[in-house]
Amino acid sequence: MLFKDKPDTFVPATIPSTARQRYLNIAYAFDEHHTLDIYLPTGETTFPVILDIYGGGLLRGRKSSVKLNPSLRFLADGFAVISLNYRLNTPAKNYFPNQIADIRVALDFLRQHANGYQLDMNNVTLIGESSGAQLAALSAASFSAQVSLGTPQTDNSFPIINSIIGLYGPYQVDQFQEQFLKLNITPKFQETGQANAFEAIMLNNTPPKLAPDLVIQANPATYFTSKMPPLMLIAGTKDSVVPYLQSVSLAEAYYKTTGKHAITHWVSGGGHGPKDYDTDVIYQKKLSFIRRHKKTTPITK
Repeated sequence: MLFKDKPDTFVPATIPSTARQRYLNIAYAFDEHHTLDIYLPTGETTFPVILDIYGGGLLRGRKSSVKLNPSLRFLADGFAVISLNYRLNTPAKNYFPNQIADIRVALDFLRQHANGYQLDMNNVTLIGESSGAQLAALSAASFSAQVSLGTPQTDNSFPIINSIIGLYGPYQVDQFQEQFLKLNITPKFQETGQANAFEAIMLNNTPPKLAPDLVIQANPATYFTSKMPPLMLIAGTKDSVVPYLQSVSLAEAYYKTTGKHAITHWVSGGGHGPKDYDTDVIYQKKLSFIRRHKKTTPITK
């Protein structure tokens, strides 16, 4: 079965007892896909924010699915956790890179309504898995470089992101085949690199090798500057959907541009999907990383 033809089966997240309050199906814009859920921990203060971006090749997925479970763990440590929907691609209609505009609009909405939802929007971490990791890194990179991607915005300012965590994401999508060959891994989806692969649908149904300009546009490293926020990358060495060398290369590009090291964690034998990464060890690494870059003084947009 082709990746694009896999059924979109929704399994809801397991909401922990540490979620004191939930605000569900909040419209942050006007499209039916522009909704988000907010989960708050116990307390009367404002809470630093985890914005979780699900993966699915930009072809499928929904907010507050089981993929949110690893981020919901942050409720126990005093973080607000937010899950948002964004526009999804289809072979007939490609929205990319409008997903970046969706994230930007959502963050602006949350900033405007921060007091009502007890959100500390001076402390925002983006966490994404798979294609959600690409969106997280691409959002933070383009925002920090003050480059607009997707639908033009009426607001000329850009959200400020404190840190980014990307799990097994695709970044330079014309390199899949070479990287799988180097790793001696047979791709799970044999259409990899062809016009009907998920990464090609994102590029207007064009094989990545034939769309160099679009590949550059889709690569977060294109927008890296010295202002790029701290970056953590996690991936598994046996991932047969997205080669983990995608994350290795992004970490190298991050250091080359910023002079700072991305925090990396390679899971030996790890595959694709949350299963191999929802562990106590990885959670503690993520928590330490986020806390290290938490702002203690107000920042302005």
